Amino acid sequence: MANNKNTQRDILIEISVLIILYIIGTLFYHEFEGWSYIDSIYFITATITTIGYGDVVPKTDIGKIFSIFLAFTGISLAFLLIASIASYRQKKISTRLAKGLPILKDVGQRSLEKR
Repeated sequence: MANNKNTQRDILIEISVLIILYIIGTLFYHEFEGWSYIDSIYFITATITTIGYGDVVPKTDIGKIFSIFLAFTGISLAFLLIASIASYRQKKISTRLAKGLPILKDVGQRSLEKR
Protein backbone atom coordinates (compact mmCIF):
# COMPACT_ATOMS: atom_id res chain seq x y z
CA MET A 1 0.00 0.00 0.00
CA ALA A 2 2.87 2.38 0.76
CA ASN A 3 4.17 1.76 -2.75
CA ASN A 4 0.84 2.96 -4.19
CA LYS A 5 1.02 6.10 -2.04
CA ASN A 6 4.52 6.79 -3.37
CA THR A 7 3.27 6.35 -6.91
CA GLN A 8 0.33 8.66 -6.25
CA ARG A 9 2.70 11.25 -4.80
CA ASP A 10 4.98 10.93 -7.83
CA ILE A 11 2.02 11.43 -10.17
CA LEU A 12 0.94 14.57 -8.30
CA ILE A 13 4.48 15.96 -8.40
CA GLU A 14 4.77 15.26 -12.13
CA ILE A 15 1.41 16.92 -12.83
CA SER A 16 2.46 19.92 -10.73
CA VAL A 17 5.75 20.29 -12.60
CA LEU A 18 3.91 19.98 -15.93
CA ILE A 19 1.50 22.74 -14.88
CA ILE A 20 4.45 24.93 -13.86
CA LEU A 21 6.08 24.26 -17.24
CA TYR A 22 2.84 25.31 -18.97
CA ILE A 23 2.65 28.52 -16.94
CA ILE A 24 6.28 29.44 -17.60
CA GLY A 25 5.97 28.57 -21.29
CA THR A 26 2.71 30.47 -21.73
CA LEU A 27 4.12 33.60 -20.11
CA PHE A 28 7.36 33.29 -22.08
CA TYR A 29 5.69 32.96 -25.48
CA HIS A 30 3.21 35.70 -24.67
CA GLU A 31 6.03 38.07 -23.72
CA PHE A 32 8.78 37.21 -26.22
CA GLU A 33 6.80 36.01 -29.24
CA GLY A 34 3.77 38.24 -28.75
CA TRP A 35 1.37 35.31 -28.94
CA SER A 36 -2.01 35.21 -27.24
CA TYR A 37 -2.29 32.99 -24.18
CA ILE A 38 -4.36 30.45 -26.10
CA ASP A 39 -1.81 30.29 -28.94
CA SER A 40 0.94 29.80 -26.37
CA ILE A 41 -0.93 26.95 -24.66
CA TYR A 42 -1.78 25.45 -28.05
CA PHE A 43 1.88 25.50 -29.14
CA ILE A 44 3.09 23.99 -25.86
CA THR A 45 0.53 21.19 -26.12
CA ALA A 46 1.41 20.47 -29.76
CA THR A 47 5.10 20.38 -28.83
CA ILE A 48 4.81 18.24 -25.70
CA THR A 49 2.51 15.71 -27.38
CA THR A 50 4.95 15.61 -30.34
CA ILE A 51 2.18 16.50 -32.78
CA GLY A 52 3.90 19.66 -34.01
CA TYR A 53 1.38 21.03 -36.51
CA GLY A 54 3.74 23.83 -37.54
CA ASP A 55 1.04 26.47 -37.90
CA VAL A 56 2.40 28.43 -34.91
CA VAL A 57 6.19 28.62 -34.67
CA PRO A 58 8.61 30.83 -32.76
CA LYS A 59 10.20 33.61 -34.84
CA THR A 60 12.80 34.97 -32.41
CA ASP A 61 16.09 33.28 -31.59
CA ILE A 62 15.29 33.25 -27.86
CA GLY A 63 11.91 31.68 -28.68
CA LYS A 64 13.58 28.94 -30.71
CA ILE A 65 16.09 28.22 -27.95
CA PHE A 66 13.33 28.12 -25.34
CA SER A 67 11.35 25.76 -27.58
CA ILE A 68 14.26 23.32 -27.63
CA PHE A 69 14.31 23.37 -23.81
CA LEU A 70 10.51 23.02 -23.74
CA ALA A 71 10.54 20.06 -26.12
CA PHE A 72 13.17 18.05 -24.24
CA THR A 73 11.74 18.85 -20.82
CA GLY A 74 8.05 18.64 -21.71
CA ILE A 75 8.19 15.44 -23.75
CA SER A 76 10.30 13.68 -21.11
CA LEU A 77 7.98 14.82 -18.35
CA ALA A 78 4.86 13.78 -20.28
CA PHE A 79 6.27 10.31 -20.91
CA LEU A 80 7.30 10.01 -17.26
CA LEU A 81 3.76 10.94 -16.20
CA ILE A 82 2.24 8.38 -18.57
CA ALA A 83 4.62 5.68 -17.27
CA SER A 84 3.77 6.54 -13.64
CA ILE A 85 0.05 6.36 -14.34
CA ALA A 86 0.49 3.01 -16.12
CA SER A 87 2.54 1.66 -13.20
CA TYR A 88 -0.08 2.80 -10.69
CA ARG A 89 -2.88 1.18 -12.70
CA GLN A 90 -0.96 -2.08 -13.04
CA LYS A 91 -0.33 -2.24 -9.29
CA LYS A 92 -4.00 -1.55 -8.57
CA ILE A 93 -5.15 -4.23 -11.03
CA SER A 94 -2.61 -6.77 -9.71
CA THR A 95 -3.75 -6.12 -6.14
CA ARG A 96 -7.41 -6.51 -7.05
CA LEU A 97 -6.74 -9.69 -9.00
CA ALA A 98 -4.73 -11.14 -6.13
CA LYS A 99 -7.56 -10.42 -3.70
CA GLY A 100 -10.29 -11.65 -6.00
CA LEU A 101 -8.65 -14.75 -7.40
CA PRO A 102 -6.62 -16.70 -4.82
CA ILE A 103 -4.78 -18.71 -7.48
CA LEU A 104 -3.34 -15.49 -8.92
CA LYS A 105 -2.21 -14.20 -5.54
CA ASP A 106 1.26 -15.72 -5.83
CA VAL A 107 1.67 -14.54 -9.42
CA GLY A 108 0.64 -10.99 -8.50
CA GLN A 109 2.95 -10.90 -5.48
CA ARG A 110 5.93 -12.12 -7.50
CA SER A 111 5.21 -9.49 -10.13
CA LEU A 112 5.11 -6.71 -7.52
CA GLU A 113 8.26 -7.97 -5.76
CA LYS A 114 10.28 -7.76 -8.97
CA ARG A 115 9.74 -4.01 -8.99
